[in-house]
Amino acid sequence: MGDNQDDREGSSGPSGPPAPSMGDVFWIGTACALSVVGGAGLGYLADWLASTTPWLTFVGLAFGIVSAVLLAVHQFRRFV
Repeated sequence: MGDNQDDREGSSGPSGPPAPSMGDVFWIGTACALSVVGGAGLGYLADWLASTTPWLTFVGLAFGIVSAVLLAVHQFRRFV
């Protein structure tokens, strides 16, 4: 129970890649959320400046979502 390395968080088999820890997963989730919110916020700001509501907000949101997906895929590849 106490000495088995496989019971610990972040461990994996003897030859496999490391399993993600709770800190890794939390960081990825936070970065994805910030990407989406940041993209939408920048799009909203651009809309406000250019008076093109809501088109640039949608473009910013799309860029934020794409950024979040790319970030998550890149980070999770370390654990596959």
